[in-house]
Amino acid sequence: MKFFKYLFFLIVLVFVIGSLYIATISVPDEKTIKFETPIAAELFKLKIQDLSTYKNWFSFPEKPISEPRLSNPGDFENTTLSWQNETFEAINFQNKRLTEDSIIQQLVLKTWISSSEIDINWTFATSDKNSTIAVDLKSDASFLQKTEYIFKGKTHLEIAEKTIKESLKTLEDTIQKEISVYDISPIGLVETGGFYLLHATSAAKLNFKTILDKSIPVFESVENFMEEQRFDVYKGRIVLFENLYEDADNIIFSSGIGTEQAVAIPDYFEVLSKPIRRSTYFKTQLAGDYVNLKQLLSVSQSAVEKRDLVINRFLKPFLVFEVDRNDTVNPAELVTNFYIPIIEE
Repeated sequence: MKFFKYLFFLIVLVFVIGSLYIATISVPDEKTIKFETPIAAELFKLKIQDLSTYKNWFSFPEKPISEPRLSNPGDFENTTLSWQNETFEAINFQNKRLTEDSIIQQLVLKTWISSSEIDINWTFATSDKNSTIAVDLKSDASFLQKTEYIFKGKTHLEIAEKTIKESLKTLEDTIQKEISVYDISPIGLVETGGFYLLHATSAAKLNFKTILDKSIPVFESVENFMEEQRFDVYKGRIVLFENLYEDADNIIFSSGIGTEQAVAIPDYFEVLSKPIRRSTYFKTQLAGDYVNLKQLLSVSQSAVEKRDLVINRFLKPFLVFEVDRNDTVNPAELVTNFYIPIIEE
């Protein structure tokens, strides 16, 4: 009988000491991730706030054993994505709040031993060089989570941190593939022109990053001027090439906005006005990123040569940014038209 008493006492003692030990264990309750990427942060935000996209890029190391189930997709603050994998009996993502530059979510993880609630705060920032996605994770470890930590050596928070880091890389690859899609289509002969270009002229090597970097401040300045003077925009942002086919070392180009009527420019404003004569042009269209603009010019000229068309060198070729970066953050959705003036025989 004494043996069972001692055994019972020993079990209780082990339990008490073990409980005290577990209670004193310190585990991290906050983690921060910073992910830098050359891709616009807004594209990450659009994917992360849409839980229906997670099956394409978000993945725990363990295999899922159930299909993801999306609930309340029409109500952002209550949209929930749930599934199971080999480690967790339940994985639940729930959207909580959406602002201009952040998303707040809650991740619930449950095993047969314990469950956890992890608050996730995503913030998004885009600079001239890179975008930064910052992720703040917070979770208070319960007694049962600490017990599970002793056996497994990892907390739910640490598992979530590692998973988010790996999933962000997968998301970056996914977005890169999507925005790399482009198409260049020769459209054919069209009648266009017959408007005026409010512009400023500059020069650069045939490097479209440099050309665009120099053009964008001009576009914005002319747009502000036209808004102040209440002038209507006839055609949007345009780059007119002054000497594209003259084999010059530097390309002279005029960046500006098209208007239907001649405009008197105040002396204090460093913008000029020139007519773009109505004529026949060969139109080629790029649907996709500006990194393909040089190829757009090459395809356009090749198409003109294959059709035995003669370039009208008294007029100037020009680009029209039909859908530009003001309209979309997705480079695959950009639409740019290139017009080469043609002599009709």
